[in-house]
Amino acid sequence: MLKIVDVHLSANVHGEYIVIQNQGLTTISLRGWIVVTEDYLCADSAIRPPIMYVFREDAPIKPYARVVLFTGHGTDGWHPTNDGKPAYVAYWGSDEFRWAGANRCILLQPASTKHINALVGASMPIPA
Repeated sequence: MLKIVDVHLSANVHGEYIVIQNQGLTTISLRGWIVVTEDYLCADSAIRPPIMYVFREDAPIKPYARVVLFTGHGTDGWHPTNDGKPAYVAYWGSDEFRWAGANRCILLQPASTKHINALVGASMPIPA
């Protein structure tokens, strides 16, 4: 099961990111998973911000492996992290902040509207 485990806000849009981890026991394809803010799901469709990120890569995420979604620009792929473990890094390609001002980030499962994780409220509020 993929779950959002961290939201990192920054004064620079290129330093803003979220971390998703496979907390299940099987490898999961990243393709089709969607990240939105709570505002996207709760707002009136006439005023709802059209902001969502859909993972299009068919990257296999092994148990306990992490995915880092940066707001800014870069090249998607596997990269080593500070702890020496690889993480799949994806880039939204945006020049605008995505998580600052949001109450919650929500991860939606492919081909479903089932809420998999509503972090940043469940156990970790987005920092002010």
